[in-house]
Amino acid sequence: MKRISALVCLMIMAVSILAPSCFAAKDASGAQDGANFKIEKTTPKDNAKNVSVENLSVKIYFDTKMLPKDKATREANAKQFKLTDKKGKKIPIKVYYSHKEEGLVMVVSDTVKKEIQIEGNTEYDLTIGKDLQSTDGTKMGVSQKLHFKTLDQKGSTRIYMLMMGVMIVGMVFFSSRSAKKAMEKENEEKGKSETVNPYKEAKRTGKSVEEIVEKDKKRKAKQAEADAKRKAEEKKLQEEVEAKLRKENNKRVSKARPISAAGSTYKVDVKKTAKPSGNNNKKGNTNPKNQTGKQKNAKNKKKK
Repeated sequence: MKRISALVCLMIMAVSILAPSCFAAKDASGAQDGANFKIEKTTPKDNAKNVSVENLSVKIYFDTKMLPKDKATREANAKQFKLTDKKGKKIPIKVYYSHKEEGLVMVVSDTVKKEIQIEGNTEYDLTIGKDLQSTDGTKMGVSQKLHFKTLDQKGSTRIYMLMMGVMIVGMVFFSSRSAKKAMEKENEEKGKSETVNPYKEAKRTGKSVEEIVEKDKKRKAKQAEADAKRKAEEKKLQEEVEAKLRKENNKRVSKARPISAAGSTYKVDVKKTAKPSGNNNKKGNTNPKNQTGKQKNAKNKKKK
């Protein structure tokens, strides 16, 4: 019986200790739930980072219609939004409502003609007052605060420039590497070996001169073997071509055949010409044949 009484006392004491915290939690949640209408989501979200500096704006989606019916309500609602930086300095804003999305309210920074500017890598707070009214005139009843941080533009620019530098270096490296490979391939095709300076190569790579010389010897031996193999294949191919040509040139026909056997219809008309007369050496010829120069001169003197 005493044991049961002790347990009951312990239970009463536990309830007495935990009850205040339970009621406190209930009151806190009740204050949150006591709003007549709520915020469903925001863009950017609460505690967001890297928010754009240019045309800074916040979209707030409520669970009720927010388009004001009159100008007075619109002006009163505009006073319920306050945008401040980390020092508490107020940033000029404008409030817009959507006709297509009834629960959407957009808060835009109005710094175009102002001395105050939105800075990068800076924390800002957007406070929404509890007297904000919906379309039917109901007030939100609970104030809300949205916290976010803008993008570090200088850091982003540095990262961008660094990435561009890495890309340029990579392009130059791969281009030079491709050009070198193409040159090596061209030299191999032409049978030329690249001269390697072992001392310069050792300084560049950090390897020993003996290792570089040995590697160069192996490369030259491999290249010489490839050249010998290529020349042997070219010689073999040339011999095969020459043998084929000789075989085709040594072909003989079995017997003589007329051209008509090949399908030609061309006819040859043979005409006999008159035999030359033998009067070329008769007297009176001014240029007899088979005469020497002395004979021709003596004949000319007689005529004179």
